[in-house]
Amino acid sequence: MSPNAKRSWLALALVAVALLAGGCSRSSFEPPDLQGRPMMVHQDGQPRLWVLTKQEETRTVGVGGSGRTMRWREDTFFHFRVQAFDPATVQPLWAHRLLTLGDTQASGTRPSRVIGSSAAGKLLGQDGNVVWVLIDQKPFAVNVVDGTLLSDAAGLEQRNPELLGLLPSDASHYSFDRGLVLLAADARRFVVRGPGLVAQAYVPASPPPPPPPDLKSNGSPRIVPLLPFGEVPTRLAKLDGRWLALYSEKEAADAADDDWGENLRYPYQILDEGAQVRRSMWSPRIVSAQRFDEVFDRIESLEPIPGAPSFLKGRFFRDLATGEPMAMSSPSGLMVWHRTRIDSAGRLALTRLDDKLRTLWTTELPLSESSITTPVIYWQLPDKVVVMGTLENLQDDVSRQEQYLVAVSLADGKRQAWNLVAEKPLP
Repeated sequence: MSPNAKRSWLALALVAVALLAGGCSRSSFEPPDLQGRPMMVHQDGQPRLWVLTKQEETRTVGVGGSGRTMRWREDTFFHFRVQAFDPATVQPLWAHRLLTLGDTQASGTRPSRVIGSSAAGKLLGQDGNVVWVLIDQKPFAVNVVDGTLLSDAAGLEQRNPELLGLLPSDASHYSFDRGLVLLAADARRFVVRGPGLVAQAYVPASPPPPPPPDLKSNGSPRIVPLLPFGEVPTRLAKLDGRWLALYSEKEAADAADDDWGENLRYPYQILDEGAQVRRSMWSPRIVSAQRFDEVFDRIESLEPIPGAPSFLKGRFFRDLATGEPMAMSSPSGLMVWHRTRIDSAGRLALTRLDDKLRTLWTTELPLSESSITTPVIYWQLPDKVVVMGTLENLQDDVSRQEQYLVAVSLADGKRQAWNLVAEKPLP
């Protein structure tokens, strides 16, 4: 063997010995688990969609021996990470690990203690260039530019000696109001605002005045029906001055039973036939009426619109700013949420209609229908809609869930999607 070869083999042997002596390791990771709701933040005027995730790592560590006699220990860690996405493309911009929880004192061959399995986190809010995050019932101030840590709980106490030893240990005692709001252990309320992270006594803003009572035209109060539990489908809309409705035949018949105008005023109380209903377009006739000394508008009748499309569990896309169906422009029209199928293979879809109720485009999303346990949430951009939800798959009789971010172009319905579990784009 040449001298150079001998030196190479010796170097490799020394590396192997060092690994064994120092404790070589290998890791496996569970899919990241979303913590709380994503949040749209703004960096230099640009929107950025932030998510907070928790990921479990199982680290197998060599603790002595060699070859077949090598001994191992399993350590468990939980990593909390903030990640920013460009909402227009739902592509990741950066990710930063904020905190790792685990047993740092583990030794020998016994598995480490599992520390952090019950820890949870959430994004609280943005105050200028600071984003506040709550992890394991402790506050973290994070840089909006790259997610790096500006201050943890200990740093917050150093900046504000009046908080020393008084930071609450219960997540319910933290909130957000243009800064981190906290109820200290001595029952004083503080808010931490500004780039200096300075704590001051918290004075809540005066609550807005209560809305005026809903009165009839004769001055007597109305009895307002309660909102139904869960999602309230938006099925009545106004487009360029004319009324449109999305109903099944039974729902339309119930809507037309409107002698006192309550269905027009509170359309959420109209019959909802549920997840398997197929709805079509109707043209409501709205008339003025008078009962005794009460004057009001009511739905007199509904006529089906020939040739208009129908939708499985259809409802109008709601403008987040107004709560009303979102009116589209260039061209004028509306958008409709609906399902593709009634079974587990069904997906959520979005269809844009013009003012003649012609379909401009339909886009199927890699998401299951919204539910109480897996709600679909969305954000509006000038030219796109950004949607986050869950795709439920049944594989070998086992239900599997994956979360996606999806951006849909309002102009042509083109979509881009990112799998938050697999951490890769959807082709």
